This record gives sequence, C-alpha cells and structure tokens, in this order.
Amino acid sequence: MRAYQLTGGTTPAPGTEALLSQGRAASASSTEGAGFEPGLAFDGQSGTRWASAEGADPQWLRVDLGTTAALTRVRLDWEAAYAYAYRIQSSTDGTTWTDRATVTGGDGGTDDITVTGNARYVRVYGTQRATPYGYSLYELKVYGTTGGSPTPAQAPNPA
Repeated sequence: MRAYQLTGGTTPAPGTEALLSQGRAASASSTEGAGFEPGLAFDGQSGTRWASAEGADPQWLRVDLGTTAALTRVRLDWEAAYAYAYRIQSSTDGTTWTDRATVTGGDGGTDDITVTGNARYVRVYGTQRATPYGYSLYELKVYGTTGGSPTPAQAPNPA
C-alpha cells in the first residue's frame, strides 16, 4: 500500500457543504500500475483515474480529509471497470470502519450517494467487480461540512 499526497485542498466555511476530498492524501489496496495511482481519483481532472489490480476482490480506495467532517454525500465517477457491489465506509482513525452506504447492482457511470456521519477518512470498498478487470474511478468526491453539523436545509432525510 502506498499513500500519495496532492496539494491544493481547501477548507470550507464552517457549516457549508463543500467538496472536501480534492487534493487530499489518498491510498488504495492496490494499483494497476504507473499512471493509475490513488491520488489521481482526487485531482479534479476527469481524464485521470485510479485503477486497482485486475481480477481481485475486495479492493478499496481511501482518502484522508485532513480533519473530521460531517459527511453529506459521496460522488463516484466510474470508468468502464466499475463495481457491481461496494460499500462507502468512514472512519475517524483510519483503522475502524463504519458502513455508510451499501450498493448492489451497480451499473457504472456516476453514483451520487447521500451519507451521514462524522469522519476524517472515507473509502470505497469494492466487494464485487462488474467486469473481469479491476475497479477504476475517474473521481471520488466526498462532500460535507466542517466545524459543525449541516444546517437544516442540508440535513439528510432520515427515511
């Protein structure tokens, strides 16, 4: 496992939903090879991507948000090698993980998933590939608020 640090992350105003993951430190369970490093899924560029080793389950991609935040949603922009089944997980310490969403029947493209909970680390944990290849994400975007809870307009629907 390797961690990559990109620069350029910004801190949003307290209580305002913002993109928290761009430019943050990233790591993954594996990498297909040079040019597919974990940090490329957090660089804000739609032409770069992270790709895992081919033919193996499970695989994961993780980002360190740099500070604890109240999560609101996660957006995944899949390449053709996407997950049929995966979990969005969060952690405050990078060791103990809590499932925030479980997806089965994934069809690739873009997934925008509402999540709740406080976390510093967020990961996508792929449990079943949709293709014989690995998992591949152009972008993994984590949104949330820092410095307080979401405002009532931003609070997730409890249902």
